[in-house]
Amino acid sequence: MANSTAFDKERAKAFTNQVLGDMAGTVAMHLCVIGDRLGLFKDLVDNGPADASTFATRNQIDERYALEWLEALAAAGYLEFDLASSQFALPAEHARPLSEDTHPLYQGNLQNLLAYSFAPLEKLTEAFRNGGGVAQSNFPPDFYDTMQRSSGLRYENFLLDMWLPDMPDVVAMLERGVDVADVGCGQGTALALMAKAFPKSQFWGYDAFAPQIEGAAANASARGVGSNARFEILDASGELPRDFDIIFTFDVIHDMARPREGLANIRRHLKPGGIYVLQEITAADERHENRGPVATIKYGMSLTYCMTTSLANHGEGLGTLGMSEKVTRELCLEAGFGEVRKLPCSNDFTSLFEVSQ
Repeated sequence: MANSTAFDKERAKAFTNQVLGDMAGTVAMHLCVIGDRLGLFKDLVDNGPADASTFATRNQIDERYALEWLEALAAAGYLEFDLASSQFALPAEHARPLSEDTHPLYQGNLQNLLAYSFAPLEKLTEAFRNGGGVAQSNFPPDFYDTMQRSSGLRYENFLLDMWLPDMPDVVAMLERGVDVADVGCGQGTALALMAKAFPKSQFWGYDAFAPQIEGAAANASARGVGSNARFEILDASGELPRDFDIIFTFDVIHDMARPREGLANIRRHLKPGGIYVLQEITAADERHENRGPVATIKYGMSLTYCMTTSLANHGEGLGTLGMSEKVTRELCLEAGFGEVRKLPCSNDFTSLFEVSQ
């Protein structure tokens, strides 16, 4: 702990520089959000370097705004500037995080999600003062569309090719044809991918938030999913309407108002020999071990969405980092499950568990 009787000027100076750097990062993120929404990074990839006038013309935007945006991101090191030609360029190494929206390194969805998550800032500040939380209905529809794109990017890149291959028993069941639930399905990308890949199985998607179910139905229709997928509004801490051979939850339990009831409900509605697949945000077992930039982002999303929406429903408010491996095992055991197997495909951001009865 810091010594209150001594003041280290160099430490204070270093911390001030850190704060300035963090503020610069916040500015850069919001500029990236603008660039993402207007397709400005894609233009630099597709059409190459440009001066401000050419760039503005190519993108049909105001030249003065174009110049300020380009200069700001050049100052941040996101873009390169050639003095001889007065042209700005996006380095090839920066293109994937900023412009390739189907690549797993793409950060545009997360940047937009963070920006949208602060929309109900006044309500969040009020919750700090008075307790409670910010309800899901206080977030703009674009927030949920962006959430779907963000999680959908993971499912598109990893679900069928990396996650499921670590679960041979689950794959065998899906191929044979079983009843499957995705509890807290959001806009249904994971379920839609599996429904197309395993047409012999029947899939039900449940979510407590009506706009998510509407989006899930539209998403499945756009993907050409057949009649083996359907979606219903349901609070998973209440009873599921039927029993299933496989139940999935993707980034859901930590958001639940009543996660213990939700897990117990899932356990009750697994058929004999059924399997529960639980995917969560990776967290250290001890809160003080969650440190660094990625943990900061996770805690930020917890404050602005995951924790606060649970508290708005008088819930536990586990938060984004609330389902560590230790907590996952404890809650699954409490719910009556047997073995909890952490899958090899887990990484620093996503953890997956195969849970047996």
